[in-house]
Amino acid sequence: MMEFKVMTFPDMAHVYRLREALWRDTPFGNAGVMVGSGFSRNADPTSPGSRTMPTWQELTLSLVDRLYINPDQQAQRESAIRESGATSGFLRLAQEFEAAFGRTTLNGLIRDLVPDMDYSPGDLHRLLLELPWADVLTTNWDTLLERASTDIFNRNYQIVRSLSEIPNNKRPRIVKLHGSLPANDPFIFTEEDYRTYQTRFAPFVNLVRQSMMENVICLLGFSGDDPNFLHWSGWARDHLDMLTQKIYLVGWLDLSTHRRRMLEDRHVIPIDLAHLPVGQKWPVGQHHRYATE
Repeated sequence: MMEFKVMTFPDMAHVYRLREALWRDTPFGNAGVMVGSGFSRNADPTSPGSRTMPTWQELTLSLVDRLYINPDQQAQRESAIRESGATSGFLRLAQEFEAAFGRTTLNGLIRDLVPDMDYSPGDLHRLLLELPWADVLTTNWDTLLERASTDIFNRNYQIVRSLSEIPNNKRPRIVKLHGSLPANDPFIFTEEDYRTYQTRFAPFVNLVRQSMMENVICLLGFSGDDPNFLHWSGWARDHLDMLTQKIYLVGWLDLSTHRRRMLEDRHVIPIDLAHLPVGQKWPVGQHHRYATE
Protein backbone atom coordinates (compact mmCIF):
# COMPACT_ATOMS: atom_id res chain seq x y z
CA MET A 1 0.00 0.00 0.00
CA MET A 2 1.31 3.43 -0.90
CA GLU A 3 1.83 6.23 1.58
CA PHE A 4 0.42 9.59 0.55
CA LYS A 5 1.49 13.09 1.52
CA VAL A 6 -0.52 16.26 1.03
CA MET A 7 0.18 17.41 -2.51
CA THR A 8 -1.12 19.79 -5.10
CA PHE A 9 -1.70 19.38 -8.81
CA PRO A 10 -3.92 21.18 -11.38
CA ASP A 11 -7.12 19.23 -10.62
CA MET A 12 -6.85 19.33 -6.84
CA ALA A 13 -9.89 21.62 -6.48
CA HIS A 14 -12.04 18.94 -8.12
CA VAL A 15 -10.69 16.29 -5.72
CA TYR A 16 -11.81 18.47 -2.82
CA ARG A 17 -15.24 18.91 -4.44
CA LEU A 18 -15.62 15.16 -4.85
CA ARG A 19 -14.47 14.54 -1.27
CA GLU A 20 -16.95 17.09 0.07
CA ALA A 21 -19.83 15.43 -1.79
CA LEU A 22 -18.76 11.94 -0.74
CA TRP A 23 -18.73 12.69 2.99
CA ARG A 24 -21.52 15.26 3.12
CA ASP A 25 -24.25 13.12 4.67
CA THR A 26 -24.52 9.79 6.46
CA PRO A 27 -24.94 6.93 5.86
CA PHE A 28 -24.70 7.93 2.17
CA GLY A 29 -22.93 10.90 0.70
CA ASN A 30 -23.90 12.88 -2.38
CA ALA A 31 -21.44 11.13 -4.68
CA GLY A 32 -21.99 8.11 -6.87
CA VAL A 33 -19.43 6.04 -8.72
CA MET A 34 -19.70 4.35 -12.11
CA VAL A 35 -17.11 1.61 -12.56
CA GLY A 36 -15.75 0.62 -15.97
CA SER A 37 -13.80 -2.33 -17.33
CA GLY A 38 -10.38 -0.85 -16.57
CA PHE A 39 -11.06 -1.25 -12.86
CA SER A 40 -11.32 -5.04 -13.27
CA ARG A 41 -7.63 -5.18 -14.09
CA ASN A 42 -6.97 -4.52 -10.39
CA ALA A 43 -8.28 -8.00 -9.51
CA ASP A 44 -6.04 -10.77 -8.16
CA PRO A 45 -5.48 -13.91 -10.29
CA THR A 46 -6.43 -17.12 -8.50
CA SER A 47 -3.61 -19.10 -10.16
CA PRO A 48 -0.48 -18.49 -12.27
CA GLY A 49 -2.40 -19.72 -15.32
CA SER A 50 -5.24 -17.21 -15.04
CA ARG A 51 -6.10 -15.52 -18.32
CA THR A 52 -6.00 -11.74 -18.44
CA MET A 53 -9.15 -9.67 -18.38
CA PRO A 54 -9.70 -8.64 -22.02
CA THR A 55 -9.45 -5.07 -23.24
CA TRP A 56 -11.85 -3.74 -25.87
CA GLN A 57 -9.09 -4.25 -28.46
CA GLU A 58 -8.67 -7.89 -27.45
CA LEU A 59 -12.42 -8.46 -27.66
CA THR A 60 -12.29 -6.99 -31.15
CA LEU A 61 -9.61 -9.45 -32.28
CA SER A 62 -11.58 -12.36 -30.84
CA LEU A 63 -14.62 -11.36 -32.89
CA VAL A 64 -12.55 -10.89 -36.04
CA ASP A 65 -10.81 -14.26 -35.58
CA ARG A 66 -14.19 -15.99 -35.55
CA LEU A 67 -15.78 -14.01 -38.36
CA TYR A 68 -12.92 -14.12 -40.86
CA ILE A 69 -11.23 -17.51 -40.71
CA ASN A 70 -10.62 -18.25 -44.40
CA PRO A 71 -7.27 -17.33 -46.00
CA ASP A 72 -9.05 -15.49 -48.83
CA GLN A 73 -10.70 -13.16 -46.26
CA GLN A 74 -7.45 -11.46 -45.20
CA ALA A 75 -8.38 -8.13 -46.77
CA GLN A 76 -11.80 -8.17 -45.10
CA ARG A 77 -10.17 -9.09 -41.79
CA GLU A 78 -7.73 -6.16 -41.95
CA SER A 79 -10.55 -3.80 -42.92
CA ALA A 80 -12.68 -4.97 -39.97
CA ILE A 81 -9.78 -4.40 -37.56
CA ARG A 82 -9.19 -0.88 -38.92
CA GLU A 83 -12.86 0.05 -38.73
CA SER A 84 -13.22 -1.33 -35.20
CA GLY A 85 -10.76 1.30 -33.98
CA ALA A 86 -13.72 3.68 -33.90
CA THR A 87 -16.37 2.98 -31.28
CA SER A 88 -19.11 2.74 -33.89
CA GLY A 89 -17.03 0.24 -35.84
CA PHE A 90 -16.48 -1.94 -32.79
CA LEU A 91 -20.18 -2.06 -31.92
CA ARG A 92 -21.01 -2.80 -35.56
CA LEU A 93 -18.54 -5.71 -35.51
CA ALA A 94 -20.34 -7.18 -32.49
CA GLN A 95 -23.61 -6.70 -34.37
CA GLU A 96 -22.13 -8.52 -37.35
CA PHE A 97 -21.13 -11.43 -35.11
CA GLU A 98 -24.66 -11.68 -33.70
CA ALA A 99 -26.13 -11.63 -37.21
CA ALA A 100 -23.78 -14.41 -38.29
CA PHE A 101 -24.03 -16.75 -35.31
CA GLY A 102 -26.99 -15.64 -33.16
CA ARG A 103 -27.41 -14.04 -29.76
CA THR A 104 -26.92 -17.25 -27.81
CA THR A 105 -23.51 -17.76 -29.39
CA LEU A 106 -22.56 -14.13 -28.71
CA ASN A 107 -23.50 -14.44 -25.04
CA GLY A 108 -21.56 -17.69 -24.85
CA LEU A 109 -18.51 -16.03 -26.37
CA ILE A 110 -18.60 -13.31 -23.72
CA ARG A 111 -18.72 -15.97 -21.00
CA ASP A 112 -15.69 -17.65 -22.59
CA LEU A 113 -13.68 -14.46 -23.08
CA VAL A 114 -14.22 -12.87 -19.64
CA PRO A 115 -12.44 -15.16 -17.13
CA ASP A 116 -14.52 -13.96 -14.17
CA MET A 117 -13.77 -16.84 -11.79
CA ASP A 118 -10.05 -16.82 -12.66
CA TYR A 119 -9.87 -13.72 -10.46
CA SER A 120 -10.78 -12.66 -6.96
CA PRO A 121 -11.45 -9.04 -5.95
CA GLY A 122 -8.33 -7.03 -5.20
CA ASP A 123 -7.66 -4.63 -2.37
CA LEU A 124 -8.77 -1.71 -4.58
CA HIS A 125 -12.23 -3.27 -4.96
CA ARG A 126 -12.58 -3.37 -1.18
CA LEU A 127 -11.18 0.14 -0.70
CA LEU A 128 -13.68 1.44 -3.22
CA LEU A 129 -16.69 -0.18 -1.56
CA GLU A 130 -15.72 1.00 1.92
CA LEU A 131 -16.44 4.58 0.84
CA PRO A 132 -19.99 5.93 1.44
CA TRP A 133 -21.12 6.15 -2.19
CA ALA A 134 -24.78 6.96 -2.73
CA ASP A 135 -24.77 4.52 -5.67
CA VAL A 136 -22.27 2.08 -7.15
CA LEU A 137 -23.10 1.66 -10.84
CA THR A 138 -21.12 -0.58 -13.17
CA THR A 139 -21.14 -1.52 -16.84
CA ASN A 140 -18.88 -4.53 -16.14
CA TRP A 141 -20.06 -8.08 -16.75
CA ASP A 142 -17.75 -9.65 -14.15
CA THR A 143 -18.80 -10.23 -10.53
CA LEU A 144 -15.74 -8.75 -8.80
CA LEU A 145 -17.63 -5.90 -7.11
CA GLU A 146 -20.38 -8.19 -5.83
CA ARG A 147 -17.85 -10.62 -4.40
CA ALA A 148 -15.82 -7.80 -2.84
CA SER A 149 -18.96 -6.50 -1.11
CA THR A 150 -19.12 -9.63 1.08
CA ASP A 151 -15.91 -8.44 2.77
CA ILE A 152 -17.33 -5.01 3.61
CA PHE A 153 -18.84 -5.16 7.08
CA ASN A 154 -19.85 -1.53 7.59
CA ARG A 155 -22.14 -1.48 4.53
CA ASN A 156 -24.72 -4.04 3.46
CA TYR A 157 -24.71 -3.85 -0.32
CA GLN A 158 -27.75 -5.02 -2.27
CA ILE A 159 -27.07 -6.32 -5.79
CA VAL A 160 -29.28 -5.24 -8.70
CA ARG A 161 -28.70 -7.43 -11.77
CA SER A 162 -32.08 -7.23 -13.51
CA LEU A 163 -35.01 -4.85 -13.90
CA SER A 164 -37.15 -6.91 -11.52
CA GLU A 165 -34.63 -6.38 -8.71
CA ILE A 166 -34.76 -2.58 -8.76
CA PRO A 167 -37.87 -2.04 -6.56
CA ASN A 168 -36.80 -4.39 -3.76
CA ASN A 169 -33.18 -3.33 -3.31
CA LYS A 170 -32.35 -0.10 -1.55
CA ARG A 171 -29.11 1.77 -0.97
CA PRO A 172 -26.35 0.93 -0.68
CA ARG A 173 -26.58 -1.09 -3.87
CA ILE A 174 -24.38 -2.28 -6.69
CA VAL A 175 -26.25 -1.86 -9.98
CA LYS A 176 -25.20 -3.99 -12.99
CA LEU A 177 -26.31 -1.85 -15.93
CA HIS A 178 -25.10 -4.05 -18.81
CA GLY A 179 -25.78 -7.60 -17.65
CA SER A 180 -23.88 -9.84 -15.28
CA LEU A 181 -22.06 -13.13 -15.50
CA PRO A 182 -22.83 -15.94 -15.52
CA ALA A 183 -26.49 -15.78 -16.56
CA ASN A 184 -27.97 -12.28 -16.33
CA ASP A 185 -28.01 -11.50 -20.02
CA PRO A 186 -28.37 -9.97 -22.54
CA PHE A 187 -24.90 -8.56 -22.18
CA ILE A 188 -24.95 -5.07 -23.69
CA PHE A 189 -22.42 -5.35 -26.49
CA THR A 190 -23.79 -4.67 -29.97
CA GLU A 191 -24.73 -1.56 -31.90
CA GLU A 192 -28.42 -2.47 -31.57
CA ASP A 193 -28.04 -3.02 -27.81
CA TYR A 194 -26.82 0.52 -27.33
CA ARG A 195 -29.36 2.00 -29.75
CA THR A 196 -32.35 0.42 -27.99
CA TYR A 197 -31.07 0.51 -24.41
CA GLN A 198 -33.05 3.56 -23.37
CA THR A 199 -36.33 1.86 -24.35
CA ARG A 200 -35.63 -1.75 -23.39
CA PHE A 201 -34.02 -0.91 -20.06
CA ALA A 202 -35.91 2.26 -19.15
CA PRO A 203 -35.94 1.50 -15.38
CA PHE A 204 -32.12 1.34 -15.37
CA VAL A 205 -31.96 4.57 -17.37
CA ASN A 206 -34.31 6.26 -14.88
CA LEU A 207 -32.20 4.99 -11.97
CA VAL A 208 -29.06 6.52 -13.53
CA ARG A 209 -30.97 9.72 -14.34
CA GLN A 210 -32.05 10.08 -10.72
CA SER A 211 -28.55 9.40 -9.42
CA MET A 212 -26.97 11.92 -11.81
CA MET A 213 -29.46 14.58 -10.78
CA GLU A 214 -28.89 14.00 -7.06
CA ASN A 215 -25.18 13.17 -6.89
CA VAL A 216 -21.78 14.14 -8.14
CA ILE A 217 -20.68 11.19 -10.30
CA CYS A 218 -17.17 9.76 -10.33
CA LEU A 219 -16.19 7.62 -13.35
CA LEU A 220 -13.45 5.07 -12.61
CA GLY A 221 -11.89 2.52 -14.94
CA PHE A 222 -12.98 4.24 -18.15
CA SER A 223 -10.91 5.57 -21.02
CA GLY A 224 -12.03 8.45 -23.21
CA ASP A 225 -12.89 6.09 -26.08
CA ASP A 226 -14.55 3.36 -24.00
CA PRO A 227 -17.96 2.65 -25.64
CA ASN A 228 -19.66 2.61 -22.24
CA PHE A 229 -18.15 5.95 -21.27
CA LEU A 230 -19.22 7.51 -24.57
CA HIS A 231 -22.71 6.05 -24.27
CA TRP A 232 -23.45 7.24 -20.74
CA SER A 233 -21.71 10.61 -20.93
CA GLY A 234 -23.45 11.31 -24.25
CA TRP A 235 -26.77 10.25 -22.81
CA ALA A 236 -26.29 12.57 -19.81
CA ARG A 237 -25.42 15.46 -22.12
CA ASP A 238 -28.41 14.86 -24.41
CA HIS A 239 -31.08 14.19 -21.81
CA LEU A 240 -30.10 15.96 -18.59
CA ASP A 241 -28.25 19.05 -19.80
CA MET A 242 -27.72 21.47 -16.91
CA LEU A 243 -29.80 19.41 -14.46
CA THR A 244 -26.87 17.08 -13.81
CA GLN A 245 -24.41 17.45 -11.00
CA LYS A 246 -20.74 17.36 -11.96
CA ILE A 247 -19.41 14.25 -13.70
CA TYR A 248 -15.73 13.55 -13.06
CA LEU A 249 -13.58 11.17 -15.11
CA VAL A 250 -10.81 10.12 -12.73
CA GLY A 251 -7.60 8.24 -13.44
CA TRP A 252 -4.18 8.27 -15.07
CA LEU A 253 -5.54 9.93 -18.23
CA ASP A 254 -2.51 11.83 -19.59
CA LEU A 255 -4.77 14.06 -21.66
CA SER A 256 -3.73 16.50 -24.34
CA THR A 257 -5.14 20.02 -24.13
CA HIS A 258 -7.51 19.31 -27.02
CA ARG A 259 -8.82 16.02 -25.59
CA ARG A 260 -9.37 17.64 -22.22
CA ARG A 261 -11.36 20.44 -23.85
CA MET A 262 -13.43 17.88 -25.75
CA LEU A 263 -14.36 16.15 -22.47
CA GLU A 264 -15.25 19.45 -20.84
CA ASP A 265 -17.47 20.30 -23.81
CA ARG A 266 -19.32 17.08 -23.00
CA HIS A 267 -19.77 18.30 -19.38
CA VAL A 268 -17.24 15.74 -18.12
CA ILE A 269 -14.51 17.17 -15.88
CA PRO A 270 -11.22 15.23 -15.96
CA ILE A 271 -9.26 14.63 -12.78
CA ASP A 272 -6.03 13.70 -14.52
CA LEU A 273 -3.76 11.98 -12.01
CA ALA A 274 -0.97 11.85 -14.61
CA HIS A 275 -0.13 15.34 -13.31
CA LEU A 276 0.56 14.16 -9.77
CA PRO A 277 4.22 15.00 -8.99
CA VAL A 278 4.67 11.67 -7.23
CA GLY A 279 3.47 9.83 -10.34
CA GLN A 280 6.87 10.17 -11.98
CA LYS A 281 8.30 7.88 -9.29
CA TRP A 282 5.80 5.07 -9.80
CA PRO A 283 6.99 1.81 -11.41
CA VAL A 284 6.65 1.51 -15.18
CA GLY A 285 3.40 -0.22 -16.07
CA GLN A 286 1.83 0.49 -12.66
CA HIS A 287 0.68 4.06 -13.21
CA HIS A 288 -3.00 3.22 -13.63
CA ARG A 289 -3.12 1.05 -10.51
CA TYR A 290 -1.23 3.54 -8.31
CA ALA A 291 -3.34 6.43 -9.58
CA THR A 292 -6.55 4.53 -8.82
CA GLU A 293 -5.33 3.67 -5.34
